[in-house]
Amino acid sequence: MKITTTKLPRSLIALQIEVDKDRFERGLDQAARRLAQKYPLHGFRPGKAPRFMIERTFGREELIKEASEDLVNKAFRDALKREEIDPVGPANFEGVSSLEPFTFKVTVPVKPTVAIGAYRDIRVPLELPELSEEQFQRTMDRTLDRHVALKELDAPRPAQEGDQLEVRLETLVEGQLLEERPEGEPPPEQVLDLVEGRLVDELYQGLLGVNIGDQVEIKAQMPDDHESGQVRGKEVTFKVEILGIQERVLPPWEELPALESFEGDLAAFQAQTRSELEESIRAHAERQTIDTFIDQLVAQADYDMPDVMVESFANSMLEEQGQQFARYGVTLEQMLQYRGQTREQAIKTLLPDAEKQVKVTLALQTLVQQEQIMLSEDEIEAEEQRMLSEYEDDQRVHVAKILKEQLRDTVARAALDRKLRTHILALATAEAVDTSAPTVTE
Repeated sequence: MKITTTKLPRSLIALQIEVDKDRFERGLDQAARRLAQKYPLHGFRPGKAPRFMIERTFGREELIKEASEDLVNKAFRDALKREEIDPVGPANFEGVSSLEPFTFKVTVPVKPTVAIGAYRDIRVPLELPELSEEQFQRTMDRTLDRHVALKELDAPRPAQEGDQLEVRLETLVEGQLLEERPEGEPPPEQVLDLVEGRLVDELYQGLLGVNIGDQVEIKAQMPDDHESGQVRGKEVTFKVEILGIQERVLPPWEELPALESFEGDLAAFQAQTRSELEESIRAHAERQTIDTFIDQLVAQADYDMPDVMVESFANSMLEEQGQQFARYGVTLEQMLQYRGQTREQAIKTLLPDAEKQVKVTLALQTLVQQEQIMLSEDEIEAEEQRMLSEYEDDQRVHVAKILKEQLRDTVARAALDRKLRTHILALATAEAVDTSAPTVTE
């Protein structure tokens, strides 16, 4: 068998396979027996007519056609084995280019190749902001607020700082309702805490002094950094009907540790809260640094990957969406029908995101290989213990058994991800990593 391989873009290999004469003749013999079985000739039992009679009756081309599928499949499998090619998806049969010698062409998607370039030159500083007293106090206030008690007013009075208002509220952005609702249906009821900093300043100021039954219209210019893109930097009108006013009664600060089931006094609770906030700030800053490094790594990498890999990932993304909707009793088919999409159209819309995620995965896999990042059994065990710490004592024995017997790979992947991100942080900030050569971690 003669095999010619050609490397093509997008991680494809073209195989031109010429079947040797002996194999070709054996294939024709087998095809003749199949035709004789399916179409018995007069004077012969099914499958017993000699090949020359079959060939004379049906023609040599028809005999070759009958033999083609079996010849192609067997020769293709042998060619993959001989050339040590490991496909990552189904092959594409390009056709038979010659009947004698029997020659055909197949393209095969193979594992992608990735070059991540001079990744050790990427530098991303760790920008660690300090915890401000305002942030700390806001967190303490929110914690205390979890234990607020609502008290009906002893006598009607205007709303004041600290009250909770029951209102009907509708929001108009540049004259248009932010949320449409059926005609004639009133705005939904909701509650607003009349606390400075929790509401847009104009809304807060406009609600001070209102009474039950009042209907007020308050205009506000939303900040450019507002979390909602629908109102960011725009003029907004709030139409508010006051349905009720309650007084919010907060417990004394000294009672907060006990209310939070904390063993210690207020000063110790504040110290723990401050420490947790500082840890959260550091974790957020580290995530930003790591994510920025990964973005730059992916952007500078060169990829040669098969389309089938991206399409497969897009299909997995669609299946995951289907599983999410299934929790609400909606099938994937119903979801697609609602969107007015076929399955193929839905997958096509997911291809750009799928390609991005595949590129990230490939770049990180290459980084792990080049940095020779490996896990020890102790590190996997430590990750397992970290997972177990999130469960109650009476659940841990059962969960530990599942982690060891069924989810070992999941635990290992989590441990590797944690170690990789720690390593990336060191690379990005040029700390604790020898930039002259990869680090081997045992």
